[in-house]
Amino acid sequence: MKIDHVVDIGCSNEDSYLIKDNLFAVFDGFNSLDGFKDKDGTTGGLIAATIARDTFSRNQGSLKSLAMEANRKVREVMMDSKIDTKNKNSLWGTIFAAVRVKNDSFEWAQLADSLILVIYKDNSYKLLVSDFDHDGEVLTIWKQLAEQKKEKIREIIAEPLSRLREKTNETYGVLNGEEASGNFIKTGEEKLENIGHILLFTDGLMIPKEDPIGKDDWKLFVDLFLRGGLENVKNFVRNLQKDDPKCWKYPRYKQHDDISAISLTF
Repeated sequence: MKIDHVVDIGCSNEDSYLIKDNLFAVFDGFNSLDGFKDKDGTTGGLIAATIARDTFSRNQGSLKSLAMEANRKVREVMMDSKIDTKNKNSLWGTIFAAVRVKNDSFEWAQLADSLILVIYKDNSYKLLVSDFDHDGEVLTIWKQLAEQKKEKIREIIAEPLSRLREKTNETYGVLNGEEASGNFIKTGEEKLENIGHILLFTDGLMIPKEDPIGKDDWKLFVDLFLRGGLENVKNFVRNLQKDDPKCWKYPRYKQHDDISAISLTF
């Protein structure tokens, strides 16, 4: 098995990743809407992603149990930080994708839009989950404002963003200390037979699209990877983003999102 990884800090710094023995994971932290930072200036998103990484590094028990342990630890740190845990806009946390490789199979667990993509030896592919997009409604509003050439759209859509955050662990899951997050963690096990590559990545590596509710071009994603690995996908994404600094063509929350990605090649 050959292991490769790419880390690229975007407009924030809230991703983390883990490569340890037979366990591989990526973590996408998110901050509270009120912009929490601790006394050292570290955002809640990075704190949560780091907690999750350190918890998973134990590599004991099921992947879901590790996620729920990380979730409890995030809550404990928020309580210590005097966060109002009844106000979802004040909560911070992380999502993740994780793979544990065995002799002839691999376990996986995933939450929200940190994803796992399997590429088979005949270059066909499969995304292990399909219902990961929870931002489409808000980004559709973004697209409408972008068509009007509005500036500072992130500030304009504060109310829809707040409504979306209120739905955490009700319509989509995040590890933000709420016990209900466990209802949204997807898990499974796949045979390694005929698999050429397993890719784990945070949403920063996803190819930007003009229509927020349109289909993602996974064929292009796979082609880019097969031609030049994770670095090639990252460069393609960053070039598109570089030419769209106001996020008008490709609706998204920030010009450059953080990227954490791991590829396993067999």
